[in-house]
Amino acid sequence: MKAKYSKCEKIDEIESKNLACSLYKYADFVRNLYGIDFNDIEYSEDTVQKIIDLVYKRKIYFQVFHGVNEINELKEIALYCFWILKLQPFYWAKSGRDIDDSDYKLNVKFALGIFYRGARFYAKQKGYTVNCSERIIKDLIYSFAFRDWSKEALMDLAQSLIIET
Repeated sequence: MKAKYSKCEKIDEIESKNLACSLYKYADFVRNLYGIDFNDIEYSEDTVQKIIDLVYKRKIYFQVFHGVNEINELKEIALYCFWILKLQPFYWAKSGRDIDDSDYKLNVKFALGIFYRGARFYAKQKGYTVNCSERIIKDLIYSFAFRDWSKEALMDLAQSLIIET
């Protein structure tokens, strides 16, 4: 029996590997941004793969229940951010770090970096700007670390930061 929605099958293995490579490359960018040594951070490949699968499933959800063939890049970035905060794929390779260097806070840095860069990329692509002051960044750091976000709330937040010019 053929599926009603052809994309309801699992993500293609090649596409999945390409997405994982992109995420790993982005991890290198975040390491450089925060001045973190390459050998200080590790990640769980299984968790990264799970995040990619969950984002893909959410894209199918939008197709099936909202009739949307593709979600925009901003919503997709917000989904990656959500799952990084929930599943915490990144961790410190060395134990005994300061309390401010917890694995959770490390994942907050990754999620915020992806969120902010994704919003900037999307805005630039559309000819818009991003409303992201230093205060907003500080509020997001706190909120990502200590609040429970939903997928939809993060997608809406990302969209609300975009200013159509």
